[in-house]
Amino acid sequence: MEKIILRKAKKEDAPRVLQITKEAFTLYANEVRKRESIKALFETLEDVQRDIEEKYVYVCELDGEIIGSVRFTILRDGIAYLSRFAMAPDVQNLGLGGLLLEKVRLECLGLGVRAITLYTASRMRSSVSFYLKNGYYIHSIDKSSDYIRAFMVNELVDMDEMFDYESIVTPGV
Repeated sequence: MEKIILRKAKKEDAPRVLQITKEAFTLYANEVRKRESIKALFETLEDVQRDIEEKYVYVCELDGEIIGSVRFTILRDGIAYLSRFAMAPDVQNLGLGGLLLEKVRLECLGLGVRAITLYTASRMRSSVSFYLKNGYYIHSIDKSSDYIRAFMVNELVDMDEMFDYESIVTPGV
């Protein structure tokens, strides 16, 4: 029987969150051909434990095993920044990532967030189309890294289309 649980991460989840993040971001790095630029690949267990303590970190469990995770931070003006979204490679394209993103959306609504933002590699079509399918749109393109990233937004309330998200979310995050 397949039982899916979406929950806040606990400190003891950190090793598995780190493992899934590295697996998923290895695929990402191969796609953008810039391994050295992908900060997620250089995270330590301590980094993940600190994020679990300081940020909102959620996991997706399938039959008791953590198979996905995501992190977000609430910035000023009710804007959230989503990072380190990662699903184990063997469960990608099964719809579980969409469930985890929906969990984040609902949590953000409950916290009064107005919009969720993120960066993803613009040349990684699977990633861009995944976010588009889940309510995000491409707000702008960022070239401050050594690969081109799409800055994507999911507005939870009506926002002015010229809202300056970039002044709130810095590209280096």
